[in-house]
Amino acid sequence: MSDRGIVPGMTKGRGGLRGGHVLAIFLGFFITVVAVDGLMIYQAVSTFGGLETQDAYRKGLAYNQRIAQDAEQSLAGWRDEVKVVGSPHRLHVALRDQSAAAIAGKRLIATVGRPATDRFDMTLELAEISPGIYEAPLPAASEGSWIVDLSAYDANASGSPLYQARRRAWIGP
Repeated sequence: MSDRGIVPGMTKGRGGLRGGHVLAIFLGFFITVVAVDGLMIYQAVSTFGGLETQDAYRKGLAYNQRIAQDAEQSLAGWRDEVKVVGSPHRLHVALRDQSAAAIAGKRLIATVGRPATDRFDMTLELAEISPGIYEAPLPAASEGSWIVDLSAYDANASGSPLYQARRRAWIGP
């Protein structure tokens, strides 16, 4: 009898790819995929900051009112300039009307946070340092992109804001 196997080029003996090897490769591949998927799921769930709307249904019902408020705000012609200045960092906001005159005597509230998480969100009340110029210290602001939600109110009123804006601020190295 010859030492050749049934398949040309294969010899009888202990070499070659056998069923046990294929099974081990197959199982190893899927165990690796399941382990990596599990790790990614854990990372996604444990790092989610919880950016959710608490009352999405009610906000959806009031959406037309929000559009009307935005149109009314556009007619007022207010403009803002939002930037981060100095070291230590300070949030600097300049408010002007449509004729570029400073808008003074308002109470400004800013919510500052990262675009992708709410872990670093902070609410600041800005002080008027000169007519139409408002500032507040940014205690824990590090480098990168920040979202600033700005609301301006009458100085002694606590009703709905007169002006709202969302701006992106960059803190560089």
